[in-house]
Amino acid sequence: MAEGTEPATGEFVVEELSRRTGMTVRSLRSYQSRKLLPPPTVRGRTGYYDERHVARIQLIQNLQSEGIKLNSIARMLDEGGRSDADLLQFTRSVQTMFTESDGSITTVTELAARLQVEPADGARILERAERLGLVRHIDGESYEELSPRLIAVGEHAVRTLGLDAFEALDVVAKLRRHADGVARIYLDLFVTNVWTPFAEADQPADQWADVQRALDEVRSLATEALMGAFELVMSERVGEVFERELTKPRPRSKRH
Repeated sequence: MAEGTEPATGEFVVEELSRRTGMTVRSLRSYQSRKLLPPPTVRGRTGYYDERHVARIQLIQNLQSEGIKLNSIARMLDEGGRSDADLLQFTRSVQTMFTESDGSITTVTELAARLQVEPADGARILERAERLGLVRHIDGESYEELSPRLIAVGEHAVRTLGLDAFEALDVVAKLRRHADGVARIYLDLFVTNVWTPFAEADQPADQWADVQRALDEVRSLATEALMGAFELVMSERVGEVFERELTKPRPRSKRH
């Protein structure tokens, strides 16, 4: 090896980077061309990598596992002012802040029994539940419950309100539409009042923790506001409905 081309301590060639990350050299080159990886240190004609490159690849893999596409990751990494750790932590919070952690595995047969439908209709019920984002197909007949709480709401509606399974899922669909409006209100407030000033200040590293805390608090704030508004409106509506129903003239019984 020519003088001045030896790797410094902790540096290694692309083949070693491939071994450490489990990615092919071709994939690593592709990451570089898409500016997902910082360039190597070049001496002579050889590029040398270090643990920063390993950490960056692990970050990309983690972000991909959270469902983020490479094009979006590239745009995130192109923004300055934040560390890879900040980006990973923030993205994980965004992806999981409203995800139920106790999701279980169910099957066509099990869900059909819970919603009191014939096994032959179980596949149709699961298809509808999947479109609503309540379950995710894993393999064969196995499905992951993404929202056990909403599935339980449908199950209780079948038992207590006399709905069939399809009517119960219609109720869930309506609840989703109303909840979407609440979600938009609070996320718009977060973007306008927290994220936009932070981004316009070039995302200062010392403010990431504050932004993270504000995002974490959005969940409890939105949940409490939704529950409070629901209790207020439900109280008003119950009063209106039963006042109307109780003051209706009773139908006269027919005399024979």
